[in-house]
Amino acid sequence: MFDTILFISITFWVVIAVVVVANGYFVYQVRMARYRVMQTLADKNQPVPPELFSGPRSSAHTGMIRGGIIMVALGFALGVFLWSMTAQSVFAGPIQGVGWLPTISLFPIAIGVSLLLMAMIGRGAPPAPKP
Repeated sequence: MFDTILFISITFWVVIAVVVVANGYFVYQVRMARYRVMQTLADKNQPVPPELFSGPRSSAHTGMIRGGIIMVALGFALGVFLWSMTAQSVFAGPIQGVGWLPTISLFPIAIGVSLLLMAMIGRGAPPAPKP
């Protein structure tokens, strides 16, 4: 029993680590592609657009809204799933004595709400000056 729980815990954290490393790798690849484009333009004596220096900022607002909606939906789905696993649910799940378990879903819900709030606040901010 303990070995199974240990295996599941280790697997969970390994998957989290793989996702974080993969995200870092793909962010690095995008950044290097942007630098290669800038280098190619500079080698051909072409003007380098200023947007290449700062990255895509016009879609940041849309990305925060999209991320906020996804996090809130994920939080609600996680809450329903964890609630259904408890013995107190209408499904009479296998886990007993853990009525607090669905409250774990408040973490992604709070992150999603904060992303939505940041998107609403950032929408009214003046655009950054272009160099």
